[in-house]
This record gives sequence, C-alpha cells and structure tokens, in this order.
Amino acid sequence: MTDTEIVNLAISHLGTSTEITSLATEASQEALVARRYYDIALDKVLGAFAWPFATRVVALALVQSAPTTEWDYSYRYPSDCLTMRRILSGTRNDTRQSTIPYLIASDASGRLIYTDEETAVCEYTKRITDTSIFPPDFTLAFSYYMASLMSPRITGGDQFKLGQLAYAQYRNAISEASAKAVNEQKAEELPESEYIRERS
Repeated sequence: MTDTEIVNLAISHLGTSTEITSLATEASQEALVARRYYDIALDKVLGAFAWPFATRVVALALVQSAPTTEWDYSYRYPSDCLTMRRILSGTRNDTRQSTIPYLIASDASGRLIYTDEETAVCEYTKRITDTSIFPPDFTLAFSYYMASLMSPRITGGDQFKLGQLAYAQYRNAISEASAKAVNEQKAEELPESEYIRERS
C-alpha cells in the first residue's frame, strides 16, 4: 500500500468519499493536511510499541571510553533509530537487576548513548518510511491515527467527533497488534522462584 492509499484510508475513516491522487504533489486541502501530519504521525505510531517489522539489533559504535565521571563508555546513537528499547544484557528475560542502565545525551556530532556496558549491543525501533513493508495491522493503526489528526480540518470542525472515534480505533488497533506480536514469539519460560520450588 502506498502513502497515498494510506491517506485515502484515513480519509475514509472520516466518512467522506473524497480521495487524493498524490500525497506528494496534490494541492487539495486533504493532501495538504495529510502532508502536514504524515511524518510525525508515522513516527508516533512506529514508536507506540516494539513492532517486530521495525525492530533492529545492532552493535553500537564506540565514541569514547570514560567520557564522564559517571559512565564508562559513550556510543553513537544509531542514525535510523526512532526509539531505543534496551541494551542487550545477555539475558533474554531481563529483571530489574540484569537490565543495563544507559543515558541518552548528545555532543556536537549528534546523539550519544552513555552506558557502562563494554561492546554494547542495542535493540531499537527503526524509522521506516517504505510503506511497501508495512504489515496490515500497522497500516490500519497508522491510518486511524492519521484520521484522528486530520479530522478537524477535513470535517469542518468535527462536530460528530469522528476524530475521537478514529483515535479510539487507533488505540484498539495498537492493542491488537501488540498482542499479536507477543503471540507470534516464543518467550523463554521464566524459572520458578526458589520459594515455589521449596513448596513443591
């Protein structure tokens, strides 16, 4: 599905039969409003949770050792990173004790990640703009969120609160997509606590 088709899906959520022919070039009010919100809405929906299709795991590029008195290493923030999720600890099911602490900051060259982890590897959500690889559940959620943002201009004030309805549908779509993502993965079973083992 193209960006134009996604916008037309969003417009249809608002109960109008109007369609645009090109998001990039059309001068209609619908296209102008969609262009205003498209990029920020895309980032918002991508960042809503760890979408599997947008998840990347990469080794971070070291910038400096002992960059501050509080952190052992600084790494360059990945250029295509939209949302940092975690630094891998070597434990698939992180606990509060195993989670690797980090701080996001910046220098003159861009964003940094401070951590005490040597040779750090991070998991993050990548900023993806290629609509051809969007899965259907993401496309639907994105279109509902676009509709919620576009509704005041497209509907002339949204007196029927179609934007609120679209936002509620967006939240439902995110909930269903996140549940589906969890179900598609086989999580490692956590070991029973020592207390439970002793009672058995």
